[in-house]
Amino acid sequence: MHMIKRLSFSWTACILSLLWLMWFSQTDIAAELHGRINPVVTPLTITSIEPSQINSTPATRIRGFATIERESCDYLAVEWWLDGDRRSITVPAFFADPPQVRSAGRTRWDALMVGVTPEMLAETRGNVRHECGQFPVITPFYTPDESTTARIAGAMALCESGAYTTSTGPGTCSGHGGVKEWLSE
Repeated sequence: MHMIKRLSFSWTACILSLLWLMWFSQTDIAAELHGRINPVVTPLTITSIEPSQINSTPATRIRGFATIERESCDYLAVEWWLDGDRRSITVPAFFADPPQVRSAGRTRWDALMVGVTPEMLAETRGNVRHECGQFPVITPFYTPDESTTARIAGAMALCESGAYTTSTGPGTCSGHGGVKEWLSE
């Protein structure tokens, strides 16, 4: 009889543990942990930054690339924050590229729109939210330490419009008022 009680307590503890794990696996904390341990995509490498607008509000258009490492996951959203001294606020962010199902490997984006000016981009961070099977995954996508500006990503010129570019040939910044400043390496 004593053995049965001990056995039933073990099953109760096991079932409660499994229920707790199922609940915890759906939280943002678990999703962020999952995204750091087994990311869906590598951090964004910026190739150009341009001033833009979102609904008549100043914004930044980012061109860049990353590597999709787990193609079995479904993209849900990109999330962006402007970091302050003690707290952060969310800012609008979305991919304005035509929708497409992307395969594993290096992929490029031409229009990641972020609701801050290019000068403020270094004070922001961004994540990408995916769903892998039944589990949410939040992968770090942009942090100032990894790809703060196009200068760090290899920009060679600052255009009159405020855009950065990696171009060095004839016509550099031709659609942006010409070259304002050549950047040294």
